[in-house]
Amino acid sequence: MRWILLIFVGLKKQRFMLQKVGNSLFSYYRFEHLAERTELIHFISSGDHTIGFSEQQTAATICYNRKLLAETVGFEVNNLVTGHQVHGTHVAVVGKDDAGKGALSAESRFPNTDALVTDCEGVCLMVLSADCVPVLFYDPSRRVIAAAHAGWRGTAANIVGEVVAKMQQHWKCEPKNILAAIGPSIGPCCFEVDEEVAAVFRTSYPDMVHAGICEGKYQVDLWNVNRYELLKAGLVDSNIEVAEVCTVCSRESFFSYRRQGKTAGRFGAGICLRHS
Repeated sequence: MRWILLIFVGLKKQRFMLQKVGNSLFSYYRFEHLAERTELIHFISSGDHTIGFSEQQTAATICYNRKLLAETVGFEVNNLVTGHQVHGTHVAVVGKDDAGKGALSAESRFPNTDALVTDCEGVCLMVLSADCVPVLFYDPSRRVIAAAHAGWRGTAANIVGEVVAKMQQHWKCEPKNILAAIGPSIGPCCFEVDEEVAAVFRTSYPDMVHAGICEGKYQVDLWNVNRYELLKAGLVDSNIEVAEVCTVCSRESFFSYRRQGKTAGRFGAGICLRHS
């Protein structure tokens, strides 16, 4: 039995719905504007099952969870692609021969890669998170997709801008046509940092750094920093969807490293072009 839960979130004058879809075995979320694209498969897995390889779970458990995810969402697990995320800005271009890299083993992942982009049908790109910002991209004109893992370092280094630039360079994508979705991640309510980290953002994004609750601490809005960089890269405001769901606050829905520490699992954000 499948069910859908609609979570309403706001961004300025626009209202979006983050849809929770699933069955008794597995549940996941979808963005409203990407879900309207029938040629597209996308997902944000929930905190019900961890899908990131780690010392806390056996490889067999992660492989089982990924197979369950693929079966529920509707893609081939052997076509899943992931990267070894290092909080950098490297964007890997994924070809047909790369299908399956990082799907069922950590060793086969794209090395030192925090973003993936492709125009290959049937290939599912996935990034992992437990507070970092996952961002999905789709250009319906060029049929190009991408997924990015934007931790605070990647956000400060403008990884989303690097993704847009790669889409332009390889496929001549026009930024005005690109759809972007900023997923659940640590919110400005909970991303409290010290002066050293705050200083990284203060120069370029002064409106997105605020005094924290504790003296000497500051709160940074990673959602709007990424949104700002997408706008600066040429995306249209109405084409950017922000979930505005804080993973630290959403105890029942998502994993959070800040809340759970080293025991935190990982949820995935993925996107795939259906075969035409």
